[in-house]
Amino acid sequence: MAETIYTYALTTVQRMKDRMTITVTDHDANLLRMINVVTDFIESQCHRRFLEGTYTEEVYSIHGHKQNHLFLKHYPVSVLTQLQYGVGTPSNKSWTSYLVDDFELADDGGNGLVRMYNILPYGVNKIRATYTAGYKIDWPNFGTATHTLPADLTDLCERLVTKLFKKRDQEGKDEEIFNGNRVIWSKELSPDDKAVVAHYKRFPVFS
Repeated sequence: MAETIYTYALTTVQRMKDRMTITVTDHDANLLRMINVVTDFIESQCHRRFLEGTYTEEVYSIHGHKQNHLFLKHYPVSVLTQLQYGVGTPSNKSWTSYLVDDFELADDGGNGLVRMYNILPYGVNKIRATYTAGYKIDWPNFGTATHTLPADLTDLCERLVTKLFKKRDQEGKDEEIFNGNRVIWSKELSPDDKAVVAHYKRFPVFS
C-alpha cells in the first residue's frame, strides 16, 4: 500500500517542490515523509491538532473550588454543541446539560475559553464537552474561507522540511530518526521558529 500524506499535514509535496524549485518527481516520497515527520513534531510541541475536528463528550476535571472558566483542549472553537456536568460515582454517573445561558465562548471561541455564569463543580471528571474546533485545511483553495490554517504555521513546516531535506545525507544525533539519521530539533529551530511554536502552544489540560 502506497504511503500517503497526513490529512492534517501542514503543507503539501507540491508546495515544497515549488518552494525549493524542484521540477522532478524523484524526491516526492522523501518530501511526503518529511512533511509528516515535521507536522507531527510541530503538533507535539504545541500539544494540539490543528485540523478542524469534532470532539465528542470530552471529559474535564475541575481543580479549583471557585473556578468559573474552562479551557477546552482544542481551539479555535467554531461550535460548542453541548456542555454537561456529572453527578454520582465513576461507575454510575449521570450527566445533565447546562442551559445555553449558563455559559459562553470568550473571544468568539478563538482561544478555547468557555466562560461560565455559575461556579463549576469541583472534582475529577466533572465536566463533559462536545464541540468543533481547529482550522479548515483545503489546499486547492488556500487563502479563502475554506482554508483557515494560519500561513505562519505552514511557513514554519516548510522551513523545517527544507532544512531536513538539505541535511538528508548528513549524520546527526538526538530525538527523532529519519531514514536512519537523527534530527536534533533543538538545533533546527531558529528564534523565529520558536516564536511561532510559542504562539500556538497549548499547555496540556489534565483530566
